[in-house]
Amino acid sequence: MAFALSTVRSDLAAIVRSRDSRDPRFVALGIRKYGLCLLAGGCAAAISSTAGTACSIGVGLLAFYALEARHVFDFPATIDYGRRARTASRALHRRAGGTLTILTRVLPIAAFMLFGWLANGRPRRNFAVGCLAVILWYESLRRREDTTPCVLELGSSAPLAIRRVGDCDPGPDPIRLLYASDLHLGTCGASRAMRDLLRVTVRERPDVVLLGGDMIDSARALPELGAWVRRLRRFAPVAAVPGNHDARWLAQVASTVKEAKGHWLPDRPLHLRGLRIDGTRTRGTRGDQRRLLCAHRPEVFESAVALGYDLVMAGHLHGGQMIVCDVRGRHYPGAFYSRWTGPEFTKAQATLWVSRGLHDTLPIRFRCPREVLLATLRRGPPSALQGG
Repeated sequence: MAFALSTVRSDLAAIVRSRDSRDPRFVALGIRKYGLCLLAGGCAAAISSTAGTACSIGVGLLAFYALEARHVFDFPATIDYGRRARTASRALHRRAGGTLTILTRVLPIAAFMLFGWLANGRPRRNFAVGCLAVILWYESLRRREDTTPCVLELGSSAPLAIRRVGDCDPGPDPIRLLYASDLHLGTCGASRAMRDLLRVTVRERPDVVLLGGDMIDSARALPELGAWVRRLRRFAPVAAVPGNHDARWLAQVASTVKEAKGHWLPDRPLHLRGLRIDGTRTRGTRGDQRRLLCAHRPEVFESAVALGYDLVMAGHLHGGQMIVCDVRGRHYPGAFYSRWTGPEFTKAQATLWVSRGLHDTLPIRFRCPREVLLATLRRGPPSALQGG
Protein backbone atom coordinates (compact mmCIF):
# COMPACT_ATOMS: atom_id res chain seq x y z
CA MET A 1 0.00 0.00 0.00
CA ALA A 2 2.82 2.42 0.86
CA PHE A 3 4.60 1.50 -2.37
CA ALA A 4 1.41 2.11 -4.40
CA LEU A 5 0.82 5.50 -2.77
CA SER A 6 4.39 6.68 -3.26
CA THR A 7 4.33 5.48 -6.89
CA VAL A 8 1.15 7.46 -7.60
CA ARG A 9 2.82 10.57 -6.16
CA SER A 10 6.16 9.91 -7.94
CA ASP A 11 8.02 10.07 -4.62
CA LEU A 12 11.23 8.13 -5.37
CA ALA A 13 12.58 8.36 -1.83
CA ALA A 14 9.36 6.95 -0.44
CA ILE A 15 9.40 4.17 -3.04
CA VAL A 16 12.83 3.07 -1.83
CA ARG A 17 11.75 3.21 1.83
CA SER A 18 8.58 1.23 1.15
CA ARG A 19 10.63 -1.49 -0.57
CA ASP A 20 13.44 -1.67 1.99
CA SER A 21 11.54 -1.51 5.27
CA ARG A 22 8.34 -2.67 6.87
CA ASP A 23 6.62 -0.01 8.95
CA PRO A 24 5.55 -1.53 12.32
CA ARG A 25 2.46 0.70 12.26
CA PHE A 26 1.12 -1.23 9.26
CA VAL A 27 1.72 -4.58 10.95
CA ALA A 28 -0.24 -3.54 14.04
CA LEU A 29 -2.96 -1.90 11.95
CA GLY A 30 -3.28 -4.98 9.74
CA ILE A 31 -3.56 -7.33 12.72
CA ARG A 32 -6.18 -5.13 14.37
CA LYS A 33 -8.19 -4.43 11.20
CA TYR A 34 -8.31 -7.91 9.71
CA GLY A 35 -8.60 -9.54 13.14
CA LEU A 36 -11.81 -7.57 13.71
CA CYS A 37 -13.05 -8.35 10.20
CA LEU A 38 -12.46 -12.09 10.74
CA LEU A 39 -14.16 -11.93 14.11
CA ALA A 40 -17.20 -10.16 12.64
CA GLY A 41 -17.37 -12.62 9.75
CA GLY A 42 -17.00 -15.65 12.02
CA CYS A 43 -19.69 -14.45 14.43
CA ALA A 44 -22.11 -13.68 11.59
CA ALA A 45 -21.47 -17.10 10.02
CA ALA A 46 -22.00 -18.87 13.32
CA ILE A 47 -25.27 -17.05 14.00
CA SER A 48 -26.63 -17.90 10.54
CA SER A 49 -25.33 -21.50 10.50
CA THR A 50 -28.82 -22.93 11.05
CA ALA A 51 -29.84 -21.62 7.59
CA GLY A 52 -27.32 -23.87 5.81
CA THR A 53 -23.67 -23.86 4.87
CA ALA A 54 -24.01 -21.68 1.74
CA CYS A 55 -26.06 -19.06 3.54
CA SER A 56 -23.66 -19.09 6.50
CA ILE A 57 -20.64 -18.50 4.25
CA GLY A 58 -22.42 -15.71 2.37
CA VAL A 59 -23.46 -13.92 5.55
CA GLY A 60 -19.97 -14.29 7.01
CA LEU A 61 -18.31 -12.83 3.90
CA LEU A 62 -20.78 -9.96 3.83
CA ALA A 63 -20.07 -9.12 7.48
CA PHE A 64 -16.32 -9.35 6.85
CA TYR A 65 -16.40 -6.94 3.94
CA ALA A 66 -18.89 -4.59 5.60
CA LEU A 67 -16.31 -3.99 8.34
CA GLU A 68 -13.53 -3.91 5.74
CA ALA A 69 -15.46 -1.18 3.87
CA ARG A 70 -15.71 0.82 7.09
CA HIS A 71 -11.89 0.84 7.38
CA VAL A 72 -10.87 0.68 3.71
CA PHE A 73 -8.89 3.95 3.87
CA ASP A 74 -7.07 3.24 7.15
CA PHE A 75 -3.72 2.26 5.58
CA PRO A 76 -3.23 5.28 3.27
CA ALA A 77 -4.65 7.62 5.94
CA THR A 78 -2.03 6.30 8.38
CA ILE A 79 0.71 7.21 5.89
CA ASP A 80 -0.61 10.75 5.36
CA TYR A 81 -2.15 11.74 8.70
CA GLY A 82 -0.31 9.79 11.41
CA ARG A 83 -2.12 10.15 14.73
CA ARG A 84 -5.09 11.77 13.00
CA ALA A 85 -5.52 8.78 10.69
CA ARG A 86 -8.74 7.52 12.28
CA THR A 87 -10.43 10.92 12.02
CA ALA A 88 -9.29 11.31 8.40
CA SER A 89 -10.43 7.79 7.52
CA ARG A 90 -13.89 8.42 8.96
CA ALA A 91 -14.17 11.68 7.00
CA LEU A 92 -13.19 9.94 3.76
CA HIS A 93 -15.66 7.11 4.51
CA ARG A 94 -18.42 9.69 4.82
CA ARG A 95 -17.29 11.53 1.69
CA ALA A 96 -17.32 8.26 -0.28
CA GLY A 97 -21.03 7.79 0.51
CA GLY A 98 -21.03 5.44 3.51
CA THR A 99 -20.60 1.70 4.00
CA LEU A 100 -23.22 0.47 1.51
CA THR A 101 -21.89 2.68 -1.28
CA ILE A 102 -18.29 1.69 -0.52
CA LEU A 103 -19.25 -2.00 -0.58
CA THR A 104 -20.33 -1.67 -4.21
CA ARG A 105 -16.70 -0.81 -5.06
CA VAL A 106 -14.85 -2.88 -2.47
CA LEU A 107 -16.42 -6.21 -3.43
CA PRO A 108 -15.30 -6.11 -7.11
CA ILE A 109 -11.77 -5.09 -6.05
CA ALA A 110 -11.65 -7.89 -3.48
CA ALA A 111 -12.91 -10.43 -6.01
CA PHE A 112 -10.19 -9.33 -8.47
CA MET A 113 -7.49 -9.59 -5.80
CA LEU A 114 -8.64 -12.99 -4.53
CA PHE A 115 -9.69 -14.77 -7.71
CA GLY A 116 -8.33 -12.78 -10.66
CA TRP A 117 -5.04 -14.68 -10.51
CA LEU A 118 -6.86 -17.83 -11.60
CA ALA A 119 -7.06 -16.25 -15.06
CA ASN A 120 -3.52 -14.92 -15.32
CA GLY A 121 -1.59 -16.97 -12.72
CA ARG A 122 -0.08 -13.85 -11.12
CA PRO A 123 -1.54 -13.41 -7.61
CA ARG A 124 1.06 -10.82 -6.49
CA ARG A 125 0.28 -8.66 -9.51
CA ASN A 126 -3.47 -8.83 -8.82
CA PHE A 127 -2.90 -7.88 -5.19
CA ALA A 128 -0.76 -4.89 -6.23
CA VAL A 129 -3.34 -3.72 -8.78
CA GLY A 130 -6.07 -3.96 -6.12
CA CYS A 131 -3.98 -1.83 -3.73
CA LEU A 132 -3.42 0.69 -6.51
CA ALA A 133 -7.18 0.88 -7.19
CA VAL A 134 -7.82 1.73 -3.53
CA ILE A 135 -5.03 4.33 -3.57
CA LEU A 136 -6.39 6.06 -6.68
CA TRP A 137 -9.85 6.09 -5.10
CA TYR A 138 -8.37 7.49 -1.87
CA GLU A 139 -6.49 10.22 -3.75
CA SER A 140 -9.58 11.29 -5.69
CA LEU A 141 -11.59 11.61 -2.46
CA ARG A 142 -8.82 13.42 -0.61
CA ARG A 143 -8.35 16.06 -3.30
CA ARG A 144 -11.92 16.98 -4.11
CA GLU A 145 -14.74 18.76 -2.27
CA ASP A 146 -17.73 16.99 -3.77
CA THR A 147 -19.12 13.74 -2.44
CA THR A 148 -20.25 10.40 -3.81
CA PRO A 149 -24.04 10.02 -3.43
CA CYS A 150 -25.06 7.59 -0.70
CA VAL A 151 -27.02 4.52 -1.82
CA LEU A 152 -29.10 4.23 1.36
CA GLU A 153 -29.43 7.16 3.78
CA LEU A 154 -31.15 7.17 7.15
CA GLY A 155 -31.87 10.62 8.56
CA SER A 156 -29.27 13.20 7.50
CA SER A 157 -26.33 10.82 7.84
CA ALA A 158 -24.83 11.24 4.34
CA PRO A 159 -23.10 14.38 3.06
CA LEU A 160 -25.26 17.14 1.58
CA ALA A 161 -24.87 17.37 -2.21
CA ILE A 162 -24.59 20.63 -4.11
CA ARG A 163 -26.18 20.57 -7.56
CA ARG A 164 -24.77 23.36 -9.68
CA VAL A 165 -27.14 24.75 -12.30
CA GLY A 166 -27.47 27.91 -14.34
CA ASP A 167 -26.04 29.57 -17.43
CA CYS A 168 -23.23 27.84 -19.30
CA ASP A 169 -21.47 31.19 -19.76
CA PRO A 170 -22.48 33.42 -16.82
CA GLY A 171 -19.98 36.14 -17.76
CA PRO A 172 -18.23 38.46 -15.32
CA ASP A 173 -19.68 39.04 -11.84
CA PRO A 174 -22.54 36.51 -12.14
CA ILE A 175 -25.49 36.22 -9.76
CA ARG A 176 -25.26 33.20 -7.45
CA LEU A 177 -28.39 31.84 -5.76
CA LEU A 178 -28.43 29.07 -3.15
CA TYR A 179 -31.84 27.38 -3.03
CA ALA A 180 -32.70 25.10 -0.08
CA SER A 181 -36.15 23.57 0.16
CA ASP A 182 -37.82 21.27 2.71
CA LEU A 183 -35.98 22.11 5.95
CA HIS A 184 -38.59 20.34 8.13
CA LEU A 185 -37.32 21.88 11.36
CA GLY A 186 -38.70 20.11 14.40
CA THR A 187 -37.95 16.61 13.07
CA CYS A 188 -35.05 14.32 13.91
CA GLY A 189 -31.89 15.24 12.04
CA ALA A 190 -33.07 18.68 10.90
CA SER A 191 -30.44 20.54 12.94
CA ARG A 192 -27.68 18.50 11.33
CA ALA A 193 -29.09 19.29 7.88
CA MET A 194 -29.15 22.99 8.74
CA ARG A 195 -25.52 22.86 9.85
CA ASP A 196 -24.73 21.40 6.43
CA LEU A 197 -26.59 24.29 4.80
CA LEU A 198 -24.69 26.81 6.91
CA ARG A 199 -21.35 25.27 5.93
CA VAL A 200 -22.28 25.45 2.24
CA THR A 201 -23.34 29.09 2.64
CA VAL A 202 -20.08 30.01 4.36
CA ARG A 203 -18.01 28.28 1.68
CA GLU A 204 -19.93 29.44 -1.41
CA ARG A 205 -20.99 32.94 -0.25
CA PRO A 206 -24.02 33.25 -2.58
CA ASP A 207 -25.72 36.57 -3.30
CA VAL A 208 -28.86 35.29 -1.59
CA VAL A 209 -30.09 32.13 0.16
CA LEU A 210 -33.60 31.15 -0.95
CA LEU A 211 -35.60 29.01 1.47
CA GLY A 212 -38.16 27.16 -0.62
CA GLY A 213 -40.82 26.22 1.90
CA ASP A 214 -41.69 23.42 4.34
CA MET A 215 -39.48 25.16 6.87
CA ILE A 216 -41.14 23.78 10.01
CA ASP A 217 -43.12 20.70 10.99
CA SER A 218 -44.41 22.04 14.31
CA ALA A 219 -44.94 25.38 16.04
CA ARG A 220 -42.22 24.47 18.53
CA ALA A 221 -39.68 24.87 15.72
CA LEU A 222 -40.46 28.56 15.16
CA PRO A 223 -37.67 29.84 17.48
CA GLU A 224 -35.24 27.45 15.78
CA LEU A 225 -36.25 28.81 12.37
CA GLY A 226 -35.57 32.36 13.51
CA ALA A 227 -32.17 31.36 14.91
CA TRP A 228 -31.11 29.68 11.68
CA VAL A 229 -32.22 32.62 9.53
CA ARG A 230 -30.09 34.94 11.70
CA ARG A 231 -27.08 32.61 11.39
CA LEU A 232 -27.41 32.39 7.61
CA ARG A 233 -27.80 36.17 7.33
CA ARG A 234 -24.31 36.64 8.73
CA PHE A 235 -23.00 35.33 5.40
CA ALA A 236 -25.73 36.10 2.83
CA PRO A 237 -29.17 37.72 2.58
CA VAL A 238 -32.03 35.26 3.17
CA ALA A 239 -35.40 35.20 1.38
CA ALA A 240 -38.17 32.69 1.95
CA VAL A 241 -41.51 31.36 0.70
CA PRO A 242 -43.90 29.01 2.57
CA GLY A 243 -44.65 25.37 1.80
CA ASN A 244 -47.61 23.14 2.55
CA HIS A 245 -46.16 22.14 5.96
CA ASP A 246 -45.98 25.83 6.92
CA ALA A 247 -49.61 26.58 6.01
CA ARG A 248 -50.97 25.79 9.47
CA TRP A 249 -48.74 28.44 11.06
CA LEU A 250 -48.35 30.73 8.04
CA ALA A 251 -48.62 34.04 9.89
CA GLN A 252 -46.17 32.94 12.59
CA VAL A 253 -43.67 31.62 10.03
CA ALA A 254 -43.78 34.88 8.06
CA SER A 255 -43.39 36.92 11.25
CA THR A 256 -40.46 34.77 12.41
CA VAL A 257 -38.59 35.19 9.12
CA LYS A 258 -39.15 38.95 9.06
CA GLU A 259 -38.17 39.40 12.72
CA ALA A 260 -34.90 37.60 11.94
CA LYS A 261 -34.30 40.21 9.17
CA GLY A 262 -35.09 37.77 6.39
CA HIS A 263 -37.01 38.77 3.26
CA TRP A 264 -40.55 37.35 2.96
CA LEU A 265 -41.03 36.97 -0.79
CA PRO A 266 -44.86 36.68 -0.81
CA ASP A 267 -45.00 40.27 0.51
CA ARG A 268 -42.77 41.78 -2.15
CA PRO A 269 -40.23 40.64 -4.75
CA LEU A 270 -36.49 40.88 -4.44
CA HIS A 271 -34.41 42.71 -7.07
CA LEU A 272 -30.84 41.55 -7.50
CA ARG A 273 -28.67 43.15 -10.20
CA GLY A 274 -31.21 42.84 -12.99
CA LEU A 275 -32.91 39.69 -11.68
CA ARG A 276 -36.37 39.90 -10.14
CA ILE A 277 -37.17 37.10 -7.67
CA ASP A 278 -40.87 36.58 -6.92
CA GLY A 279 -42.53 34.54 -4.23
CA THR A 280 -45.98 34.70 -5.82
CA ARG A 281 -46.94 34.49 -9.47
CA THR A 282 -47.53 37.81 -11.23
CA ARG A 283 -47.88 38.63 -14.90
CA GLY A 284 -44.95 40.11 -16.74
CA THR A 285 -43.10 40.08 -20.04
CA ARG A 286 -39.65 38.80 -20.89
CA GLY A 287 -37.35 41.75 -21.36
CA ASP A 288 -34.08 43.13 -20.09
CA GLN A 289 -34.94 42.04 -16.55
CA ARG A 290 -34.97 38.30 -15.95
CA ARG A 291 -37.71 36.92 -13.72
CA LEU A 292 -37.33 33.98 -11.35
CA LEU A 293 -40.15 32.42 -9.34
CA CYS A 294 -39.04 30.96 -6.01
CA ALA A 295 -41.72 28.35 -5.33
CA HIS A 296 -42.33 25.28 -3.23
CA ARG A 297 -44.44 23.10 -5.52
CA PRO A 298 -43.12 22.46 -9.03
CA GLU A 299 -46.68 22.16 -10.38
CA VAL A 300 -46.69 25.96 -10.75
CA PHE A 301 -44.25 25.75 -13.67
CA GLU A 302 -46.73 25.74 -16.53
CA SER A 303 -48.68 28.71 -15.18
CA ALA A 304 -45.39 30.51 -14.45
CA VAL A 305 -44.34 30.06 -18.09
CA ALA A 306 -47.66 31.54 -19.22
CA LEU A 307 -47.00 34.55 -16.96
CA GLY A 308 -43.61 35.21 -18.52
CA TYR A 309 -41.12 33.73 -16.03
CA ASP A 310 -37.70 32.70 -17.31
CA LEU A 311 -36.74 30.53 -14.32
CA VAL A 312 -38.54 28.60 -11.59
CA MET A 313 -36.97 26.89 -8.56
CA ALA A 314 -39.04 24.43 -6.54
CA GLY A 315 -38.82 21.47 -4.17
CA HIS A 316 -41.60 19.60 -2.34
CA LEU A 317 -41.18 16.22 -4.08
CA HIS A 318 -37.84 15.21 -2.46
CA GLY A 319 -36.87 13.53 -5.72
CA GLY A 320 -39.25 10.75 -4.76
CA GLN A 321 -36.79 9.70 -1.98
CA MET A 322 -36.64 6.21 -3.50
CA ILE A 323 -35.20 6.19 -7.02
CA VAL A 324 -35.30 2.85 -8.82
CA CYS A 325 -34.56 4.21 -12.29
CA ASP A 326 -34.35 7.40 -14.36
CA VAL A 327 -36.34 7.57 -17.59
CA ARG A 328 -36.19 10.66 -19.82
CA GLY A 329 -35.18 12.94 -17.00
CA ARG A 330 -37.74 11.69 -14.47
CA HIS A 331 -37.21 9.65 -11.28
CA TYR A 332 -39.34 6.54 -10.93
CA PRO A 333 -41.46 5.40 -9.14
CA GLY A 334 -41.94 8.99 -7.88
CA ALA A 335 -42.82 10.22 -11.37
CA PHE A 336 -45.95 8.04 -11.30
CA TYR A 337 -47.17 10.35 -8.53
CA SER A 338 -45.99 13.64 -10.05
CA ARG A 339 -44.66 14.26 -13.55
CA TRP A 340 -42.26 16.85 -12.09
CA THR A 341 -40.26 14.28 -10.11
CA GLY A 342 -36.92 14.97 -11.76
CA PRO A 343 -34.03 17.44 -11.65
CA GLU A 344 -34.79 19.83 -14.53
CA PHE A 345 -37.53 20.63 -17.03
CA THR A 346 -37.83 23.17 -19.86
CA LYS A 347 -40.75 24.69 -21.73
CA ALA A 348 -40.95 27.67 -24.07
CA GLN A 349 -37.42 28.88 -23.23
CA ALA A 350 -38.19 28.71 -19.49
CA THR A 351 -36.43 26.36 -17.07
CA LEU A 352 -37.61 24.61 -13.91
CA TRP A 353 -35.08 23.28 -11.39
CA VAL A 354 -36.51 20.90 -8.79
CA SER A 355 -34.47 20.27 -5.64
CA ARG A 356 -34.46 16.88 -3.90
CA GLY A 357 -34.65 18.78 -0.62
CA LEU A 358 -32.48 19.42 2.41
CA HIS A 359 -34.27 17.09 4.86
CA ASP A 360 -37.29 14.79 5.17
CA THR A 361 -40.18 14.10 7.52
CA LEU A 362 -39.78 10.40 6.64
CA PRO A 363 -36.02 10.03 7.22
CA ILE A 364 -35.07 7.38 4.63
CA ARG A 365 -33.70 7.72 1.08
CA PHE A 366 -32.51 5.28 -1.56
CA ARG A 367 -30.29 6.51 -4.44
CA CYS A 368 -31.69 10.01 -3.85
CA PRO A 369 -29.13 12.28 -2.13
CA ARG A 370 -30.27 15.30 -0.19
CA GLU A 371 -29.23 18.44 -2.02
CA VAL A 372 -29.26 22.21 -2.39
CA LEU A 373 -29.20 24.04 -5.70
CA LEU A 374 -26.48 26.58 -6.49
CA ALA A 375 -27.56 28.59 -9.54
CA THR A 376 -25.05 30.80 -11.33
CA LEU A 377 -26.79 33.26 -13.66
CA ARG A 378 -25.70 35.97 -16.04
CA ARG A 379 -26.46 39.34 -14.52
CA GLY A 380 -28.90 41.77 -16.08
CA PRO A 381 -28.90 45.56 -15.76
CA PRO A 382 -27.16 46.47 -12.49
CA SER A 383 -29.28 47.58 -9.57
CA ALA A 384 -28.93 47.37 -5.83
CA LEU A 385 -30.15 44.44 -3.77
CA GLN A 386 -33.48 45.72 -2.45
CA GLY A 387 -37.11 44.91 -1.89
CA GLY A 388 -39.36 46.07 -4.67
